[in-house]
Amino acid sequence: MKDIRRQQVGLIPGVALAAALPGITLDETGTSSLFGYCFAYVLFAGISTAIWATPKDPHQGLLLPILAVVGLIQDTLVWYLIAWLSDVRVDSLWWAVAGAFVVRACCWAAVWTLPAGTSKPQGNTDT
Repeated sequence: MKDIRRQQVGLIPGVALAAALPGITLDETGTSSLFGYCFAYVLFAGISTAIWATPKDPHQGLLLPILAVVGLIQDTLVWYLIAWLSDVRVDSLWWAVAGAFVVRACCWAAVWTLPAGTSKPQGNTDT
């Protein structure tokens, strides 16, 4: 599985867990939060694919904290974009940061723990 696909798999529980935080409400109307969840997932998946801020290896030294800060800022801004474009409500900056932390942690966990897939067969070398 490619790194982008593993990150998108990590977004599935990440957005759901972040939406369970008391300061993030996916639907203000009270009918169903499914649209808010799907909208948040699609926006996170699109922006995370366009701006890759997830290290492929947990042992990348100085790059790890830099990508952590960039990823948290990116995801915080995505929560505000989602709130601006839909009925999703984010109560404060701290709830947006907390939601961003949850989403980013799930993405990193998925990229680092899910299998990367198999390599293509090299062909027959018995000649």
